[in-house]
Amino acid sequence: MASVKQRILQVMAEGVTDRLPQFDPATGRFLQEPDGPPAPGARPDEIGWCVINQDIIYPLAVLYTTPGTSFYGDRRILEMVQRGGDAIRDFQYPDGQVEFLKIDGSRWGPTYMAWTNYAWLETYALLRDELGEERRKRWEEGLTLAHDGQAREISNLHVHNIPCWKGMSCYRAGELFGRPDWQDAGTAMIQAVVAAQQPGGYWAEHGGPSTLYNYVYVHGLGLYYRFTGDERVLPALEAATDFHQAFLYPGGALVETVDGRVSYHDRIMLMGWVGFSACPQGRRLVRYLAEHLDAKRDLHSYQGGAIASSAQHLIEGEEAPIWLDRPSFHEAYRDWALVCREGPWFACLSAFTCPPVASRWGQDRQAFLSLHHDERGLLLGGGNSKDQAEWSSFVASGRLMPDRGELLPEGDGIALTYGAVRCLLRIRMDGTRVILTGEAEGGPALQQFIVQARPGDTVTSATGRVATLEAGTALQWGPAELGAWIEVSGTRIAVPQGATFRWPTAAFNPYAADGAAPFGAERGVLSARIDGRPIQWEITAQSR
Repeated sequence: MASVKQRILQVMAEGVTDRLPQFDPATGRFLQEPDGPPAPGARPDEIGWCVINQDIIYPLAVLYTTPGTSFYGDRRILEMVQRGGDAIRDFQYPDGQVEFLKIDGSRWGPTYMAWTNYAWLETYALLRDELGEERRKRWEEGLTLAHDGQAREISNLHVHNIPCWKGMSCYRAGELFGRPDWQDAGTAMIQAVVAAQQPGGYWAEHGGPSTLYNYVYVHGLGLYYRFTGDERVLPALEAATDFHQAFLYPGGALVETVDGRVSYHDRIMLMGWVGFSACPQGRRLVRYLAEHLDAKRDLHSYQGGAIASSAQHLIEGEEAPIWLDRPSFHEAYRDWALVCREGPWFACLSAFTCPPVASRWGQDRQAFLSLHHDERGLLLGGGNSKDQAEWSSFVASGRLMPDRGELLPEGDGIALTYGAVRCLLRIRMDGTRVILTGEAEGGPALQQFIVQARPGDTVTSATGRVATLEAGTALQWGPAELGAWIEVSGTRIAVPQGATFRWPTAAFNPYAADGAAPFGAERGVLSARIDGRPIQWEITAQSR
């Protein structure tokens, strides 16, 4: 894995270079421009900063202490790291918690911020001999308060991705500070996490898998395994690796189709790598991700210093192939997902269903297809929403979520049951096109696809209509405007009779206090009614 670590260090150095101008020497904070307007009531001095911004001190500390990097021994970087750690300590309440600020200035309450506490801890481990007595003592006091609090919190053994991370951090802190009570608390939490893993290699979040948050579990377990060598953890890491190598787009982005929490993002997840590196298939997966890593696209966040812990703690060993090493495959994952690759095409069809959840963090499991093209990226799909029927693959019997799902015995699609109506989605792929077929048994249904049509894209129809999608301007084309096909920026979709296209729609955003989607999140919806006879959609994509 030596070449992989060198690649990580190289990309990490490129990424942090862009963030150095955001350092505020007056406060030691790393600032960030908010994506949208300030939250109501936000304090001006708190806009643009979140304590998680400080997690970058861990990557900087790794680069500063690693011979051969462009930041090795750079005293300017050392000063930033020291002041960055001071800023965390300055922000702590007397019990070691911090206020969970977001960069829009919204306040989400006091918390033991697991990501920052671990990044700060590893930074301390790397630099404690260069901190000076006064600063070292102050950091140790803050880290002790934080891990005392985290050890208390995880004592109830409630399994979730954040307690998993806190358990790992408590074990590591106990190792560094000579606190076996922290280590015992961490081990108990990790073992509870191992026991809670579901068949299929994932940890349930709001009723089912979350490809994104599953990476947090894998990273926490992987670091714990690296620190302890506890073989009881290894089977869980192997099962999770099998899950994640299945649900990965060419290029390394996460497949969102089976994720009940998070929408599609065109970037590589930086967590999980240490856990993957515990087994041969996972080491190949890490190499694949490292080969496709891009600093500007993927290093949008340094949460928990995950990329830095990969540079430090990857596990060496042999590698074994992953699915994406094959140019063509058609694989069923367990009995609830179908993953296909043919030429430049990649598709995932999910049959995983669960009841709706009340929590804002769990979305309605309603969208069951994603279609990706090597050059064009994601074409159809993008994830789930909440209380928005237009994001459902089918609407039938007055329902936007199915009661149950299953893979078709022919191996070419899925069946989703909505009350008395059973809806089928079949797929055929070759090197030039993809054909999707919709059927409805027991009554009519509406079939829908989220189209990755974004602001600024041009859409064209078979009837000669042309429009540029603009934020704030709605577009609705019925059968008379569409004709036989619609084209969106080089992707042509032949549509069935009676199809409609409308724009925009934006998914509910649980990470904003008001649920508002960020600018640029608008997408389009293609829909057509199924009533008695199957309908067909044919997708072709031009090369760039």
